[in-house]
Amino acid sequence: MKSKYILIAAIIMAIITTVLFRQYIVNIDKKYKESQKIISVVVPKADIKKNQIVTKDMLELKDFNKASVHPQAVKKIENIAGQYALVDMKAGEVLFASRFTNQFKETEQITRKIKDGCRAVSIGVTDVESVSSLINPEDYVDIISTTGDKNNPQTVTLLTNVRVLAVGKKITEKDTAAKTTDKSAQNDKANGDYTSVTVELKPEDIVKIVNADEKGDIKFVLRSQLAP
Repeated sequence: MKSKYILIAAIIMAIITTVLFRQYIVNIDKKYKESQKIISVVVPKADIKKNQIVTKDMLELKDFNKASVHPQAVKKIENIAGQYALVDMKAGEVLFASRFTNQFKETEQITRKIKDGCRAVSIGVTDVESVSSLINPEDYVDIISTTGDKNNPQTVTLLTNVRVLAVGKKITEKDTAAKTTDKSAQNDKANGDYTSVTVELKPEDIVKIVNADEKGDIKFVLRSQLAP
């Protein structure tokens, strides 16, 4: 029985020693980097192509002398993982956040705004159907469908909490759109740029929306920004 306790104590001491040794090595490595002014930055393991979505397994940390690294170099993998590359990048080169975009900052290609597993579909709208043309990209809406005649209308809520990807050809976020002058906004509307709303849907919901659009009228109900 005594030997059993000795064995357990030895195992516990071995675990403690391993943890302490690992921490000691980490501290030594940290002190070395600080003394040598070494900094870790993010680099690609292999070439990254323009418009490619970047995942964590495509990236790694590499040590450089601090004096040779640009201050805006990416230092954490999670800062760019899941984003899209705006340009081609070579394996091992230092990366910058300005070379990447996420789904919410994207201003050029709507395909980079669509979440994985979703699709984009556009619905033609009038001024009334689009909440007096006040809907903007990155708003959230409910979609209402009305069928039947005026004497016996049938109105149902098709979908709720739907993300708006674009309005006409505008895919920028509301804060960018808000900088547009009233005169410019009126010109866009006069040019017919507000004739459709593009929303992000699951594949199984697209047929539901298209069928409803063909059979009757669709209206968008704007949701509160505080609780999408």
